[in-house]
Amino acid sequence: MKSFRSINFLLIVFSIAELPAFSNSVLSIEEAAKKGFVKLIIKSKGGYTGAVIEMIVHNLTSRKLDLKIEAGRKLDSKHQNEQDILVTMDQEFFVNVNQIKTINVSGMCCQANNSAPTAKFEYSVGSMADSNFIKLARFIDKNKYYASYSAQQAVWVVSDDNSIGGIDDEDIEVKNKLRNFVSKLTGKQIPSYEISYKSGNDGSAMGTAVKIDGVFDYSLANSCHATFAIYNERGEVVQLIFENLQSDKGDYKHYYTFRTKDLPKGIYYAKVNADGLLQKEMKIEF
Repeated sequence: MKSFRSINFLLIVFSIAELPAFSNSVLSIEEAAKKGFVKLIIKSKGGYTGAVIEMIVHNLTSRKLDLKIEAGRKLDSKHQNEQDILVTMDQEFFVNVNQIKTINVSGMCCQANNSAPTAKFEYSVGSMADSNFIKLARFIDKNKYYASYSAQQAVWVVSDDNSIGGIDDEDIEVKNKLRNFVSKLTGKQIPSYEISYKSGNDGSAMGTAVKIDGVFDYSLANSCHATFAIYNERGEVVQLIFENLQSDKGDYKHYYTFRTKDLPKGIYYAKVNADGLLQKEMKIEF
């Protein structure tokens, strides 16, 4: 009888151990999937910024699950030419026994040169991204920039080494907060220009840089004929702003538009020459 009771006790302990013992804790969606506690179907809703993912969660266990989708998780597209999604909102939720629950997930594309996700295309749960992605995702979550195109551009600065100049917003406070945060995060300098993008025929979600609007400060020590132009890395003029302009001694602030839609992505230089001598040079990158 003692032996029979011992066997029963061991069976009970073993059975309890097999159950997910986390009724008072929150489990990451990745861990729950890996342990077989849930079945996931993750699909794009189309688009690349905002509530772009639908996650269907089926609880396969015999108890309620408390789950979490973390800001900073990177959901992997099952189509190589489409962008992965960086989750930008922390969400905690529960799924009852055998319940199937649908969760809308906020995120942003994080592969600028890939296509925008197609509606109903599938994703895997992926894993947590690197530390810079996580910090940026939490910053977006904290400030509720879930549908902000400026925040999307900030993600592409981190993911694709884009210029901070691409982070632009009608709300100057939003623009400056994002630019300052990403500058500290990446070590990139904040440029004195804004890059405008437009979707083209290349299929990328980010599109092509069509123009750059900026301000160029310079000083002239003497009266002269000044020329302001933009050059490529080979030293060739790609756009002439003004040429041999009669200018007095003094400080100048010139607002300019650099038309870039027909130029290859890369590094360019804005230069002011006075009577043929270089006065100031500024790097422009897009």
